[in-house]
Amino acid sequence: MLSRSQEKLLRYLGTFPDALSNAWDVPRSVSLPGLSEAMGVVRSGLNQPLNVLLNEGFIVVRVAHVLGGGSRRRQVYHITEKGRGWLAEHPSEDTLSSSELTTNDASKFSIIGRERELETLLQLLAEERRAVVGGLSGVGKTTLLKAWAAQSTQHLVRWATMDPLSDAYALMQAWFPETTPLPVDPEAMIEHIGQSGKQVLVVDDLHSVEPRHLEAVQHLLHGLHAKEHTVVLAGRLPLPEGFDWPLLKLGTLSPHDAKEVLGDHLDEDLRLEVAKALDGHPMALNLYREGDRLPEAGEDIQAFVEQTMLDGLDEGALEALDGMVLFPRPLPATMVPGASSIDELDERALLRWTEEDVSLEIQHLIRNVRRTMLEENRLTKLHRAAADHWANHLDEPAYAVLHLYHTMALDDDRFVEEMVERFDALMLEQSGAMAVIFDRATVQRPGQENLHYWAGRIAVHRQETERARHHLAGVQSDSLRTELAYELARIEGDEQEAERLLQAQLSGVSDLEGVRWLLRAAVQRIEDRVFDQASAVDEQKVQSLLNQVRLPDDLNTRGSITVSITLIQLTVALLQRDEARVLALVEGLEALSHMHDPIVLHAKFKASLAFGKETHDAHHEAYERAADAQTTPFHAAVVGLTFAEHLVGQGHESARSVHASLPNPSVWSDAGSPGHRYAARWWYLKGHLDPLASAAALREAARCFRQAGCTNAARAVTERLHRVL
Repeated sequence: MLSRSQEKLLRYLGTFPDALSNAWDVPRSVSLPGLSEAMGVVRSGLNQPLNVLLNEGFIVVRVAHVLGGGSRRRQVYHITEKGRGWLAEHPSEDTLSSSELTTNDASKFSIIGRERELETLLQLLAEERRAVVGGLSGVGKTTLLKAWAAQSTQHLVRWATMDPLSDAYALMQAWFPETTPLPVDPEAMIEHIGQSGKQVLVVDDLHSVEPRHLEAVQHLLHGLHAKEHTVVLAGRLPLPEGFDWPLLKLGTLSPHDAKEVLGDHLDEDLRLEVAKALDGHPMALNLYREGDRLPEAGEDIQAFVEQTMLDGLDEGALEALDGMVLFPRPLPATMVPGASSIDELDERALLRWTEEDVSLEIQHLIRNVRRTMLEENRLTKLHRAAADHWANHLDEPAYAVLHLYHTMALDDDRFVEEMVERFDALMLEQSGAMAVIFDRATVQRPGQENLHYWAGRIAVHRQETERARHHLAGVQSDSLRTELAYELARIEGDEQEAERLLQAQLSGVSDLEGVRWLLRAAVQRIEDRVFDQASAVDEQKVQSLLNQVRLPDDLNTRGSITVSITLIQLTVALLQRDEARVLALVEGLEALSHMHDPIVLHAKFKASLAFGKETHDAHHEAYERAADAQTTPFHAAVVGLTFAEHLVGQGHESARSVHASLPNPSVWSDAGSPGHRYAARWWYLKGHLDPLASAAALREAARCFRQAGCTNAARAVTERLHRVL
């Protein structure tokens, strides 16, 4: 007859396929740390039941590489044919005590001593559709939510975990990892979430949200509850202001339940003594090892954690632990510094793993305690080592931003060069993190204007105009101040101020740089429109900008500028429906190059769509020729946008398939304003072609047009949105 703990282990291992017993790589779930988490008991508490099962021949143990568990191979456990036979002969019965819950999730993990709290949570959600689970670090908030989520078989529970670099968009990415692109506009996010019915959404570690992003996170979560989605929050108390929701305060475990966490291999009186000495704190119980000195009366749990967490760690593991203390967010186990020590730290229950055991961080209680023990010179050394580590991974924005994070902590001005080179890519994928990093930096060094300049650029990119003005006040040099103010005026649609600032900028730059400014301004004006409404472009103003261009003497540069001017003039002629002028400009482009030039083919294609009498098939062939000739995927996709807009205007059924074939906007990581315009047009087309997503798509299109400085187009999109709503 197997004991309860032995049976639970065997049934858990029985959920894994037989093929796993011969696999080279195995999940952490069948290693000792994974079994400990699944059973809800400390690692040492598993030794006795595992040995019994091994002796009975119900399981086997072997050494294998554990996914995400470092380079050293670990012991892993598998059920045998004899073990499966025992399970077949002994169907599962409700043998668990009232203080124990086994989830019906495939992972079958147990939670001890939380039945009453789980019932309270279920009742709160049934009545309110919202709740906050709060308590001390390490008290089991996440574990409780995982147990609740695993029992919620009628609904998919979408899970997100906040960290200090997270914003509202990061929650969207966590909830919908399979969806791309996702809208960034606050209202569009709420619309998008509701497209497929009522959702059940979790936000763990809400206390981590930075003040920089608090208002937007509040707006999202309150908006979701107002739309009758179920929202569950968890975090260390006190939570940020604005979340006065029904609270389930999680305390420590009772001595009776706490002793069960220690397993049944120890004498019951000793387990009860340990449980009382550690005040039933789940994290402290998990750290306990036989022989550890227990806290004296009056000592707090922090003192015990401080004493036990470092005991016996070798030098490499201690170095890895301290490095991980500085993690601003969980990181993939395969990428972290000190990866060779992961297995030792995991065996000691010092690590917290994300879903699927892919990413990790130090347990928050451990992190908080250890951080207070580190002196300033030690922190500096750790930040330097981390910056050097992530410097080898700058091509990946998620790691480039970590390099920036640690570099800024060192007060190292090398960040400026990195920002110039990587701003667009970092802002596309790491906008929330960038905002936090630079806001912190400007608070710490308020007199450093280059920090305010970049913080202002970030705020403009995120369309946070008041915050951009705040940072603008910290920029004193004329050129930087004028540039930042110009970008702010563009997204606000203040054309007179933008014109004044453009002229001021031109007076302080070289002729060639001035040409770039003028051409960018002219392109912005001619693109400030939507394809299916009468153009509001001020063509005289566009010509006025072109008249200021001074062609350089260098023939190559002169030629490329001439082509750019001709393309702008071509767009104006198309908007004026001036066929003769369009054909003349196309001929001029061909004279500058050749008939198969990508630019010429795109120009001819536009002219054909505007004035030609060709069939749809002929137009489609011309589209494919023009797209195939382009030198970059981005330019080929722009040709596709042109064709999709034409097809929507014609009401042609193939519009949807052409649009579906185009790359989504998140592909263009460094396209700048052209990328913003592409995104705006892509979302605007989606608003026409996808009725279910229309409202969210139009909101996002308006945001992207504003980001590109096309505020007239943004207003036109908003008018269409109002008609849709």
